[in-house]
Amino acid sequence: MQKNDQNLDSWILTLKSKADSVHPPLILKRKVMEQVEMKNQKGDTLAILRIDSFQDDDLMDAIIRELKPGMGKAIYIASQGEGTFSQQTNYDAVRWEQGMDALLELASPWKPSFPVDAELQEIRVYYGFDNLSQDEIDGMVAESEQTGKCIIVRDLRPNGVLVGMKLFYSKAEKTFELRIFRTTKSSVHVADLEQQTIEHLSVRGHQGVYVADNQRQHLIWAEEERGSRKPLQYEILAEQDNRDWIISIAESLA
Repeated sequence: MQKNDQNLDSWILTLKSKADSVHPPLILKRKVMEQVEMKNQKGDTLAILRIDSFQDDDLMDAIIRELKPGMGKAIYIASQGEGTFSQQTNYDAVRWEQGMDALLELASPWKPSFPVDAELQEIRVYYGFDNLSQDEIDGMVAESEQTGKCIIVRDLRPNGVLVGMKLFYSKAEKTFELRIFRTTKSSVHVADLEQQTIEHLSVRGHQGVYVADNQRQHLIWAEEERGSRKPLQYEILAEQDNRDWIISIAESLA
């Protein structure tokens, strides 16, 4: 355990050194492009999406950027007044070989919608992490106060619970990716703030956001499951295709 703690301390110090040594252009500093609440027709929030750019001199961003697929970290950063606590994950897309029927059985009682006129090529799944308990969070705060460390990081425990799926499709010699999540608070990080198109629009009668540059198109929206009021977040991604084609894929889900 002591060796693991030393490795974690070394990792944090390396990240802090990177963050302190980089000074990005002012246009990138502390700039959150947008935070979007996607609501249903009654005004209830179904999902929250943050669109921003990584800040190289921001310690939290530096930690998030270093998360490898399958890693989850609880992070406490002490500051004047109240400290900042965050749980950050980078879900690993694990290849699923057991077919759609078995996936739907695992996902039950989820009732997601899928394209009806596209060919499924590959399935991957995302598994979640346990949140820290309040006692564990309080322990991180206490450790910071007792040791004087301004940053305390803990691993989140993988729990094997399905939280999302990543489906690869082809249609009319084009390919696209459909992601479906039960976790409905997420971020989209973009590299160049000046080159992004961000459009608020209606998708299948629900609030959505279209984020695109000259390389990738990304359509995101949330809707309630069939027969329930539980929200699902949908994302369609494609490379070098047009907005209307991406939207037509979304409208074809059933």
